[in-house]
Amino acid sequence: MHCEKRLREAGHEKIICFHIPQSTRKRSEGEQKRRTDEVRAWALQQIDEGRGLDPRILDDESVRLGDTSASSTGEGSVIALNFIQAADFSEAVAIARTHPGLRYGVDIEVRPWTDPRK
Repeated sequence: MHCEKRLREAGHEKIICFHIPQSTRKRSEGEQKRRTDEVRAWALQQIDEGRGLDPRILDDESVRLGDTSASSTGEGSVIALNFIQAADFSEAVAIARTHPGLRYGVDIEVRPWTDPRK
């Protein structure tokens, strides 16, 4: 799952998406709770700072279509999409670098996107 590649102008801001593939690292129940609490606090901070955070947490149920041979194990499945407002791509990357999931083995991919209906 990838976000669209082009930037969408929204006034003077660019809206950037980063998706979060599921980590293959196993976490204890306590570590998982800490990660959840830290991510929640991070999200509230992004909202408080006016970044227009629009998160999407994806359900575990999924079906992969097409050539699934490379990822049939489910490893690296996308578990969340976060849409944020950033002045440019560099700022979006800087914001993504503050995501607490990185400390817990989560990979984050930052991608510009566009609404295909427009």
